[in-house]
Amino acid sequence: MKSFKKYMKEEIATREIDVSEFPNPLQGRLKAIYLTKGKMDGNSDDDVVRTKTNTWSGSKLKPSQSAIYLGKSLGMAIGGVKGGDLGSIVSQDKHILDGHHRWAATMLSQPDAKITGIEADLGIGDLVPVLRALGDAFGNTRRGEPTGGDVNIYKATVRDALKMIMTGWNMNPKFYDKEKSIAWLESIGGKPELEKRLKALQGKTPPKGAPPRIEMPVIDADQGQERQTASMLKKGEIDVRPPYAKVK
Repeated sequence: MKSFKKYMKEEIATREIDVSEFPNPLQGRLKAIYLTKGKMDGNSDDDVVRTKTNTWSGSKLKPSQSAIYLGKSLGMAIGGVKGGDLGSIVSQDKHILDGHHRWAATMLSQPDAKITGIEADLGIGDLVPVLRALGDAFGNTRRGEPTGGDVNIYKATVRDALKMIMTGWNMNPKFYDKEKSIAWLESIGGKPELEKRLKALQGKTPPKGAPPRIEMPVIDADQGQERQTASMLKKGEIDVRPPYAKVK
């Protein structure tokens, strides 16, 4: 098995923002004004970021975080997740900001299934700091390692996946059903196809320097925040680009 670092080929980099203007975590006065700071810099147009709803096949999208968990992804795949609304912002270079496990479940169940999300006209290196700070301003809690343990997909083997399917290892015991899991495995073509899809998923590499899950933006789709975010970006309400408003 390749080392995780060998999988990471593309490099994450900022191109349009000054990352020092987006402290991690966002705190104090800046946190209080972040949602409207783009209208305080004396330029009404510099922070406008075009957004639109778009649809892609799962295989066309790429991850942006360095850990996606196999047990959670398999559980969702076996539960019927394949395609649909990602509930996430997607960068102009096709990196998803949230919804990684729904995307991974799609890649395991039906890689060509259509996924819908909101595309923002910023590269992933700029979008992560901007939306991470926005999640903090919304008051959302960061997501860390799963409780009870799991296996990072980029370090997983087909043996790990089969153990999960056959025994429920690292899967939610409330929802694990052995017969249903085996039926799902048979429906996709058994072990050979599972191994093929896992390798294809591992080939969708996060960029070099991709943050761990705890450092990723949390934009809560259940609260309608992805639509709110798209609207704020489109209106230039977030102070994305220089010149930046001075914070007193």
